Amino acid sequence: MPKRRGRRGTWISVAVGVVGILCAVLGFAVIGSGYGYHRLTGDTMSPELAPGTGLWTDRVQPADVRHGEVYAVDSPWTLQGTVIQRVMALGGDRIACANGQFSLNGKPVDEPPARQAHTCYLDFDVTVPPGRAFLMGDVRGDAFDSRINLADQQGTVDLAKVGERVVWHSGADSEALPGKLAGALVVAALGLLLALVGLIAAIVFAVRGRAARPLGLEPPATF
Repeated sequence: MPKRRGRRGTWISVAVGVVGILCAVLGFAVIGSGYGYHRLTGDTMSPELAPGTGLWTDRVQPADVRHGEVYAVDSPWTLQGTVIQRVMALGGDRIACANGQFSLNGKPVDEPPARQAHTCYLDFDVTVPPGRAFLMGDVRGDAFDSRINLADQQGTVDLAKVGERVVWHSGADSEALPGKLAGALVVAALGLLLALVGLIAAIVFAVRGRAARPLGLEPPATF
């Protein structure tokens, strides 16, 4: 009877571990197919996004890029790696700074005063080509953004590079995680926990099973 219980316990532990692995694979598959994670290193998106802030992004199609939202941009201009900036204008928009006035399509841009500081230390007047975006950091005096790269296609960036929208950050004022992402993270974490529990339990039952086996009698010596 103890041997049967030990075997049953081992199989149950293995089953729990397999279920855990499947859950973890499913959770990470959902995360990997639709989301990305980044950690902000610079301070040009302060104060909303301070250096060291963790960012979750969802992958979007070019047609779904929106004004005013923050995106992870893949190697714009001469930069290498991922840059976190705000989309200020899209194809067909006219964005300009003239005589200290910042405008989009001829109207003043409605932004927090702190963000507008130093926006127009350089004058520019850009009509964004279709399929491209004009980007800015939030700390306009220090940001290496579209305004600094006007010689490169008027500073605009191909929308194919603007593929990840920031949907959550680790700052205190962040909104809740999107439901699908939160669910995938929970499933992945639960899967890892079940896999670990199943592995430990299987090892324990295996060790107990060996300890419970009677020692074999040595065969009689023959001459």
